[in-house]
This record gives sequence, C-alpha cells and structure tokens, in this order.
Amino acid sequence: MKNKNKIFSDLSKIATDAFGSISGIRKEIETIVKIKIENVINKYDLIRRKEFEIVKKMHENQLLRINKLEKIILTKNKKNRNKVQKTRKKSK
Repeated sequence: MKNKNKIFSDLSKIATDAFGSISGIRKEIETIVKIKIENVINKYDLIRRKEFEIVKKMHENQLLRINKLEKIILTKNKKNRNKVQKTRKKSK
C-alpha cells in the first residue's frame, strides 16, 4: 500500500512539474512570437489598430469641421451676393 501511495505521489509530482514546464515553454513561445510580430510591424512600417482608429477619428472630425466651414462660407457668400444685388438695384 505504501508503494502505491509513493507511486501516485511521484506521478503527481511529475505531472505538476510537466505542467510547470509546459507553462514556461508557452510563455517563452508567446514572447518569441510577440518579438517576431514587432519586427514585422517595424520592418514594413505598419501601424497598430489603436493608432489607425485614432487617425480615423481625427479624419472624421476634420471632415465635420470642413463641412461646417463650407456651410458658413456658402451662407456668407449668399449674403454678400444679396447685398451686392440690392446695392446695384438702388444705384439704377
């Protein structure tokens, strides 16, 4: 009976050590893959998704501002044309 308990204890220890080793190997592989991905991103001058989303949002904001400014300009031009037409009518 003691022998069986010792065998199970040894198997348990081996399994625990194996899982610990596998976990360490997994972390090592993840680190290597991250480094490789970083190298590819830097080599091909790519941007990250977060950076892309920031620039996209900035672009959308600029488009909104441009549209507002265009409306303001059109309104002012229309007012100026009306003033010029009124002045021409008065001078005739």
